[in-house]
This record gives sequence, structure tokens and C-alpha cells, in this order.
Amino acid sequence: MPTPDMNERTALYRLFDKRGGLLYVGISNDPAFRWKQHRGDKGWWPQVADRQVTWYATRLLALQAEALAIQTEWPIYNTVRPHLIIHVPEQLTVTTDPSDFDQRLRATAERRARAEKAFNDVDKELRALLVRGRAEGKGPSHMAKLTGFTREWVARIAPERKRPAAEDRAADA
Repeated sequence: MPTPDMNERTALYRLFDKRGGLLYVGISNDPAFRWKQHRGDKGWWPQVADRQVTWYATRLLALQAEALAIQTEWPIYNTVRPHLIIHVPEQLTVTTDPSDFDQRLRATAERRARAEKAFNDVDKELRALLVRGRAEGKGPSHMAKLTGFTREWVARIAPERKRPAAEDRAADA
């Protein structure tokens, strides 16, 4: 096998199953030819339902991007986990085959799910702080000014703390 030219334009490809699970990440200067090889010798090939290809100016850049992708994305069938050497610069181009839309849609949905989780986590923290503020005697108007929410919303999230009967009697005395 000839030594590859490290300055040759090279593609990084990702192979996905029908549910969007990442099966394999690889590089090649001829992805279609490489996929034919995979089809012939990889038992998992029938699971491949989608492909994403990103081109890099050199094989070295593609190798670095491959190492990063394998380390951070954990494709199911990559058994070798290469060590990342240096930072990978931006890709040269991305193909615009029909699967590109699917990949963008999947990636956008995943980003939305992460953003929704982050929102829910912060919302839970905010609500706990509002309840704590009310327990410490802060009024809904005060906390509404600090948060930008309406007084009514704050009061609904953190209603006035009810005092136990013993506290009521002590306050009346």
C-alpha cells in the first residue's frame, strides 16, 4: 500500500444508522471507493442509512479532525481511538448531497434538545431562588424588578410562606 500524500485534499466521513446514531468515522481521498470497501468487509455496513462528508485541504487536517470526532462523538464501530495532536482548523467545504439536509436537521434538533435541557435546569434554579427569597422575606415586587418577570408570575411561583399556627400566636401576643 503506497504512503498517502499528507498534502492531498481528504474527506472526513461519518456514517449513521436510520435513527441518526453514529456508526463510524473515517477519512479518504475517495469516500465512494472507501464505502465500497466497507460494504465488502464490514458486517455492520447494512445498518448505514445516511452519510456526511466534510472535505479538508490536507490529509493531516482530516486525520486530526477524525481523531477529534472519534474521541468526542464515540462512533459505535471505530475500535481505534487515535490521540489528538493539535487543534483542527475549520473545514474546507461540506458536501451538499441529499443527506446534508438530514444531518443539519438532526444536528439542529440535538442543539434544541440541549438548549431545552439547559433552560429547564436554569428555570428550576430560578424557581428555587424565588421560593428561597420569599422564605427570607423578600417580596414579589422586589424580586420581579431583579428578574424582569411580572410581580404576579413571581407571586405564583413563590407564594407567601404560610406561618405555622405557633408563629401566628406568637406574632399576635
